Amino acid sequence: MPVKQYQRKVICSALQFTNTEPAHVQEIINFVAWPISIDYTAPQDVKLRVIRSSYDVLVAGISDFIVKKQDGSLSIAKSTDFLAEYTELII
Repeated sequence: MPVKQYQRKVICSALQFTNTEPAHVQEIINFVAWPISIDYTAPQDVKLRVIRSSYDVLVAGISDFIVKKQDGSLSIAKSTDFLAEYTELII
């Protein structure tokens, strides 16, 4: 039997962390439904932290995607990885 190729199709919701404007930060808070913090250690190295517990923190950089899967679990994906795996649904 020959080897075949398969494509994974998974529907998720995602929001790209693009800036620290108050409206965008509020949109992220509403999306993740967890406390967040933003670390401004350097102008080119802003980090968003989604705090799920004291030992469970997701860290996203500018342009990273915050991904919410169908089961409600959250993860962070680099922009290039996310765009390679997912295609936007137009509804």
